[in-house]
Amino acid sequence: MNILSFDVGGTSIKYGVVDSDFRILNKGSVETPKTEETFIEIINSIISDNENNFNNISVAMPGYVNKKESLYSYGPHLKYKIDFSKLSNFSEYEFHLDNDGNVAAYCEYFLNHRNKFSNLIMLTFGTGVGGGIISEGKLLRGRGNAGEIGHMLTSNDREVEGDGGKKGSFESSVAASVWTKKCLELAKQNQNSDLAKIFAIKNVGSVLFDNTLNLTIQETDVRDEIIQNISNGLLSLFEIFDNEAFVLGGTMSSEPFDLIELIQSDIKKRYKFPSRNFPEIFIASQGKDSGIIGAALLAQNE
Repeated sequence: MNILSFDVGGTSIKYGVVDSDFRILNKGSVETPKTEETFIEIINSIISDNENNFNNISVAMPGYVNKKESLYSYGPHLKYKIDFSKLSNFSEYEFHLDNDGNVAAYCEYFLNHRNKFSNLIMLTFGTGVGGGIISEGKLLRGRGNAGEIGHMLTSNDREVEGDGGKKGSFESSVAASVWTKKCLELAKQNQNSDLAKIFAIKNVGSVLFDNTLNLTIQETDVRDEIIQNISNGLLSLFEIFDNEAFVLGGTMSSEPFDLIELIQSDIKKRYKFPSRNFPEIFIASQGKDSGIIGAALLAQNE
């Protein structure tokens, strides 16, 4: 059974036909439109182009969804509502809809960790911070939209506003976009530093976590603050869910540098767990295809 999967983001819609072995047979990408009407037209066009190649449709969205009603209601990076029942020939296909964080978490769990762990939390670092929670081998959904980890309030700082609209949110201090912004600011202040030189080449904020760089005192302070904020978030999640593993993904998953080592070192230095072990931490392995593959996985297994 082939599934036409969509991974919708604030800037682009990635799609592909996924076979029963979870291989992407063909894929593409288009710019995310500005209105629901244009969105529906684009999805209809992609469905038409692939109509003889798939059986079901599955969509991952960057925000709040109503699975039963096939509705997308809101997200900080895609702010208009979408009624997927408006798709042409909607009733002809089995249609699946889910949050992109849930999809990514299930993808990593099912393909890489289900034989070892039953309780796993995934965080995706991008413009904001998404997430998904696997509890006893199943996605934790709450009333339908559990796992919005980036919107946790972790600070009283009212000067910083996250993309979710919550000042002092977790994502406002640890999103990958924050790393990049900090690197830009530091590079402008000292264009001859190791960080500035490598950032000019890589253009990713995760270079802050490269332990081979000779960081200045100011650069080290910025890096350590980000690491401590991430650690605090992971520690809070651990105390609430008592999970066995964390998976960190998103735009930085292809070049995480020494992020895991820095987090583990910070947690070990600042906290003690006399009666239990802190969860193992992994970098997501499916990269930019996790949304497409994960949407197909959920459509097949739920």
